[in-house]
Amino acid sequence: MPLIIPKTEVGAPKSDNEKLEELMRMYRALCVRHDEVGIEIILNDILALMINNHQFEQAESFVATCDIKLPHRANNQAARYYYYVGLVRALRLEYVDAHQCMLQALRKAPERAFGFRIAATKLSLVIQLLLGEMPPRADFLMKEMREPLSPYLQLAGCVRFGQLGRFMTILQQYKDTFEHDRTYSLIVRVRQHVIKTGLRRICQAYSRISIMDVCKKLSLPEIEDAEYILSKAIYDGVISAVIDNEKGELITSDTVDVYATSEPLHALQRRIMFLNTIHNDARRAMRYSETDPDLAEERKKAAQAERDALERAIEDDEGYDEVDFEEGV
Repeated sequence: MPLIIPKTEVGAPKSDNEKLEELMRMYRALCVRHDEVGIEIILNDILALMINNHQFEQAESFVATCDIKLPHRANNQAARYYYYVGLVRALRLEYVDAHQCMLQALRKAPERAFGFRIAATKLSLVIQLLLGEMPPRADFLMKEMREPLSPYLQLAGCVRFGQLGRFMTILQQYKDTFEHDRTYSLIVRVRQHVIKTGLRRICQAYSRISIMDVCKKLSLPEIEDAEYILSKAIYDGVISAVIDNEKGELITSDTVDVYATSEPLHALQRRIMFLNTIHNDARRAMRYSETDPDLAEERKKAAQAERDALERAIEDDEGYDEVDFEEGV
């Protein structure tokens, strides 16, 4: 039975709330019919509408309440779904889950979908910067992505060398591009990582430096901002240093060996969990063709064996009933 979509008046534009209500009605109807492909399509349309309206909390709640069956029936819809979920979770500061979703989106996306792959790559690169990771330079130099990813390559260079002034200049120069890519609000958060990288480089180069010089090197407008940033970086363990308020200097301590901490263990555990997730997804995605002759022959033999066993059980029951009837007489 075909799905009946309610008609609307011709020429009357629908508001976003009306579109969302109509999509929700269609989604409920498809769930009742167990139409998995239709559910995936309407689900992505609902997420796209919520994201366009900046309803990120509602989108996350909607994804949490949906009973999504894995693996997806269509790779195209799976790529769209992982992209939307990754964007929502990145905006909600869940960068690890967002990065995994973007990897799945790029893996599921068709090779011919250049526009989608470029958009997903841009978001994936920004999420990696927010995680404190530097994307490989080869990701920016692919033939079809070299020009669209040029602003992001410049941002990555600023993060790598801690160039806060150049970072803010690029942010203002390509603001329209970043807003069109839905990455502007995320890139603004990368500023903190640029400052942290700059502070680490300063602490590695100087054992003692005035706060005024730190303010100039980080291109900060006021010295009070530099003092606040330094205090917070020391409190969070970003740098190992002490502030001399009387002389207005930053005194750095000896560098801590990262391999003497538990950070390598946590990094290895994250990689193991990621590989296990990919392995489990690959096993769930395995399907066997119905036209396989060996599989079809095995199914026929199994079905015939079940029928033979059922017939023997029926004959045995009839024999027992006849014996019982004769003994009773």
